[in-house]
Amino acid sequence: MARTFAMRVYAATYWVLTLSFLYILVAALGPAVSEDPELAAIMPVLVVFLGLFVVAAAAATFLPSAPRRRRFWLIALIPVLAFLAMNGPYLPYSFTHPADAAFPGTVPLVVGSMILILAAITAFREIGAGGAAAWGSARTRWAIGIVAAVTVGASVTGYVGAAQGDGGGAALAAAPTTSATLVAEGTKFLTTSYSMSSSDVLGLFVENRDSSAHSFDIDALDIHVQVPAGATIALAVKPAKAGPIEFTCAIPGHREAGMVGTIDVR
Repeated sequence: MARTFAMRVYAATYWVLTLSFLYILVAALGPAVSEDPELAAIMPVLVVFLGLFVVAAAAATFLPSAPRRRRFWLIALIPVLAFLAMNGPYLPYSFTHPADAAFPGTVPLVVGSMILILAAITAFREIGAGGAAAWGSARTRWAIGIVAAVTVGASVTGYVGAAQGDGGGAALAAAPTTSATLVAEGTKFLTTSYSMSSSDVLGLFVENRDSSAHSFDIDALDIHVQVPAGATIALAVKPAKAGPIEFTCAIPGHREAGMVGTIDVR
């Protein structure tokens, strides 16, 4: 049995995923390795994943027996599915925030994985049926349409959010009466404690010195602002009452790394 259209789509998509993964490792994560010991520790694991992607893509493209082996097309999915499961908490943020350094690699990775799964199921069924499937069927067109809609919808949402500043409650009519600077470096807030009067408006400059995006969030005041890599964002904080106010970075794992602090309102 010759390679069908679904099998060729599978192989081509796997190569696209491999290139996207390589982009994430080199362009998005590479510059931060020397500054982040935790990232440096997991880089060997990510390189192993990249190697598995290359092996699976090469086998789907060149292995002569692949078109006759039903299970191959499902087994070769394991590296992609394992990588998605490992990074599941982080992908939604990057997928909907274009300012994140991983965004150009994350979109094809997520969308390509969906196409890869569809192609794998189709190839599995084709070998069992002994012939190529009709990719022009209504079911297939619906599946491709859903993938396209998810891609466009997520991308548009991310770009619109970035254009609007990704924040609610950050802009206030009142002018700041006091100011401070918050620096994010090494996936940590260098200052974690501030104080202010309840009658003040705090003008806060959030400086991101990392090579990846962060966010500044105060849930109690509905302030949610994205801070792109290497950028400084100015915002205003007007407390509703006295008491401690917690601020944090909402990106999964960043709070635990040290991106959390308190504003003591007197």
